[in-house]
Amino acid sequence: MKDRDRELDEFWDVEALLPRQKKRFFTSPSDTSTTEMELPPKGEQKPTEDLSRRRFIPPHTADTERDVARPIEKYEPQHALIRRVRIYRPKSNYQYYESFVRDAARLYPIHGEPCERVTFFSYVPQYSQMSRAQLEWYLWWRENLRRGEAIATDYSYVLLYVYEMINLSERLEPQMVQTALFSVWEHYRDVYHQLDGYLSEWICDYSLLHHLTVPQNLSPKLLAAAMAHCTLKEFYFSSDAERGYVGALLAFCNNYDYRKSKFYTGENVKLFDGMIYGVLSLVIDHLSEEGKLFSETRMDDSKCMRNAYTGALCAYSIKRNLEVEYCSFSRSNELRYFITDVIKYTENLLRAHLGIRSKLTVYSLPTGIRDLIDAYMREHLPVRVITPKAKKVQIEEAAYERLYDLPKSPLSFSHAAEIEQASWRTTERLIEAFAEEEEKTEAPVLLPVAPLIEAQEKGTDELERTMRPYAEFLRAAAEQDYEKQRIFAQNAKKMPDVIADEINELAAEHLGDILLEDMGDGYAVIEDYAEQVDDLLGRL
Repeated sequence: MKDRDRELDEFWDVEALLPRQKKRFFTSPSDTSTTEMELPPKGEQKPTEDLSRRRFIPPHTADTERDVARPIEKYEPQHALIRRVRIYRPKSNYQYYESFVRDAARLYPIHGEPCERVTFFSYVPQYSQMSRAQLEWYLWWRENLRRGEAIATDYSYVLLYVYEMINLSERLEPQMVQTALFSVWEHYRDVYHQLDGYLSEWICDYSLLHHLTVPQNLSPKLLAAAMAHCTLKEFYFSSDAERGYVGALLAFCNNYDYRKSKFYTGENVKLFDGMIYGVLSLVIDHLSEEGKLFSETRMDDSKCMRNAYTGALCAYSIKRNLEVEYCSFSRSNELRYFITDVIKYTENLLRAHLGIRSKLTVYSLPTGIRDLIDAYMREHLPVRVITPKAKKVQIEEAAYERLYDLPKSPLSFSHAAEIEQASWRTTERLIEAFAEEEEKTEAPVLLPVAPLIEAQEKGTDELERTMRPYAEFLRAAAEQDYEKQRIFAQNAKKMPDVIADEINELAAEHLGDILLEDMGDGYAVIEDYAEQVDDLLGRL
């Protein structure tokens, strides 16, 4: 009976039905109760156990950590932008390209003989992949390339030659290898455009590993390709500090390429290059002396890690990792906008010197820098000599253009009424002439002149009222001050084009014609209405 009662009682015991939990040997985080601890007397502490003895470190892991921590070589190159270079061994060892290095060393001294061209294709070309005929053509093509004659061949042969130069770099004279890589790049980049992406990086790696700089006579095409594809663009600048900095600014630290200007032609090329280069040198020197070059434009040093010869067939003995500290211009947006304004402002002065009316937009160039550039241009701009022949041509062109000028006359409502009355009289005569054959002719209804003048005067008052909010923009257009127009539009939270359209719509509604014309960088008052606008601004 007792067992039966206990069974009935335990039927409602939920805890008995749940699985048993393992006993915990630590206090729950929610337990905030205190625990007493007994510490040994001072001076009798047990020495702490060296945990490193209990940790197993594989041998290759330890070697890798030591290699990464300590570079095998470090140096400071004589370069305007690159501060420091550290060279490391790669983390992992591999042996699968050693046979390629042995084949390259065996075939390098062999001279090729004339033979027929044989096609060859491989994603990663190697000597072991070629037939005897392909190898003979490669040796003959390479022989011609060494003589300075770049004959037509397949892309795989070109890539194989590049791999050969890279993997034999420790056995050949470094300057000779760099020259060979530049040569094959220059001769075949027009046919195989992918060389721009590969060789710009690989030549940079090779040069940094062997303490080489870019040749002074590097062709502009190769320099432009390197600027477009190499991740470390700063390497491809001259070791001369001044030319390196200014070259960096002109190459990839501005949003406007003055060399693409339609006025950069003929005799202007030398003038543009000399003046813009001189202005940039002056501005950089000025900011450096005042200590503002790095503080205001954030031109801090950068650091990058590079795996040498990425994407190339490269043996482990040649493979290296690079850590490069350099001064990066392209990463500073503030400097980019500033240099863009300097170049545009200088070109505007050059255009004014050449008699060109159009101007480029300059957004926010400090007044002190403007004054500095103005003084430099006044001192160094050559005297503009106008030959008698050119002067005669200018006079003839001006006289010819004046034939098409509209007659200038003041805005007169009475004169407008006379013109309208004359127009109605002409209309009446035409109606009478064409109505002679009709039995009955209806006379035109003429509008009285007085109400017309009154309506126009009322329209003028209405124009003054509607134009009053746009007075500052209209005055800036009359003065052709594009900067004031942008400031007005910015304060109004509108685009300058929108404000100009609103002014033209009001003028067309009240005067029958628009007042502003687009000059490219901003708006100006149409010359025929300059006096009327001045009179209108005087009343606003």
